[in-house]
Amino acid sequence: MKDPKYDISEGRKTLYYLGMALMAVGFLLFISVFFTMWSNPFGGPSSMGAAPIGFVLIILGSILRGIGAKGLAGSGVVLDPKQAREDLEPYTRAGGGMIKDALDETGLTRPDNYEPQVKLRCRSCRALNDEAARYCSQCGEEL
Repeated sequence: MKDPKYDISEGRKTLYYLGMALMAVGFLLFISVFFTMWSNPFGGPSSMGAAPIGFVLIILGSILRGIGAKGLAGSGVVLDPKQAREDLEPYTRAGGGMIKDALDETGLTRPDNYEPQVKLRCRSCRALNDEAARYCSQCGEEL
């Protein structure tokens, strides 16, 4: 049986953090235009060229961040369902683990000694009765 992957590769982590850095630089470039216009509205050199560059960096950073987080197939760049499943395996394991932890805390999981019970519903009064019962425990009708 294949060993499950719990970790994301170093290359994908680097790509993720590079995308985050590009998004931060792009945001600073984009927002700097507004501060420049606010501080000097009537003159001086215009820095309007920084806004489109910042916007492009934000978009490029978000694309790189998505590929770094989910991999090429997991982010939809490469259409390969098997590879996408492998790329997203750490996230699906983490999600399943978090759900299991939450259910364990609430006590909603089945105990180890759980055995299913079969019940019969009475046709007359709709009450639930044991599987071996011949008569309804509520109204007495034959089951």
